Amino acid sequence: MPAIIPDFEYDIFISYRHNDNRSGWVTEFVKSLQEELAATIKEKVSVYFDTNAYDGLLDTHNVDKSLELKLKSLIFIPVLSQTYADTKSFAWKNEFCAYSNLLKTDDLGKDIKLINGNVTSRILPIRIHDLETEDKALIEAELGAVLRSIDFIYREPGVNRPLTATDKRE
Repeated sequence: MPAIIPDFEYDIFISYRHNDNRSGWVTEFVKSLQEELAATIKEKVSVYFDTNAYDGLLDTHNVDKSLELKLKSLIFIPVLSQTYADTKSFAWKNEFCAYSNLLKTDDLGKDIKLINGNVTSRILPIRIHDLETEDKALIEAELGAVLRSIDFIYREPGVNRPLTATDKRE
């Protein structure tokens, strides 16, 4: 399905470490996001969310070129966890850093002006864990800006896990 804006493959690209979806948190987030978008936006919003680690890519495929087409998205949502900012991980190298580099040559650029005149980044981080200082610094260095994330973190002393729909407000 094509993106709403011409010349984009998808409207939204979801990037995450597959270990962070063991409990189904990322899948549930994407499902809720799609439901909210369908109820809010008249046009159908296309979301790229790979449900398996290789998305059908084989050793004989050019992974960089195959992924580059999928990364041609208006919005990039990385699900930041304790393991996401690992310079050796696929999601970090081939998705986050690759998307950040694509924005440098993209006609729209990294930041877009909203209807109300405010400016926002096309990288919209979702944070599911409190991050180590080094990881936060690595992310901010790649962003070239202070990390401004939407947090889904369950906060209780000694606990660092994603917030779930069943968590109760105190």
